[in-house]
Amino acid sequence: MPNIPRVVSTPVAYVPLFSICFSRRLILCLLLTAFNVSVIALFAPTLYQATAAHPLWLIGVSLLLAALLGSLARVWVLSLRGWFR
Repeated sequence: MPNIPRVVSTPVAYVPLFSICFSRRLILCLLLTAFNVSVIALFAPTLYQATAAHPLWLIGVSLLLAALLGSLARVWVLSLRGWFR
């Protein structure tokens, strides 16, 4: 039989998948998302009922809701931008 040496891999050091800074930013984004969802779930029906008869007020509340969601999207983009480079 031929003497074939076995291939033994060397142990690899632990390399974290995410940096601490990225993990903090991700947790902050998740907390802000949860806060925004709770605000929308609690107050959106009331605001809609209060502004249903007033088209200009309804437009204003809709714009405020869009601004809230836009700012949330901006936070996510800014936080995750460094990770995808």
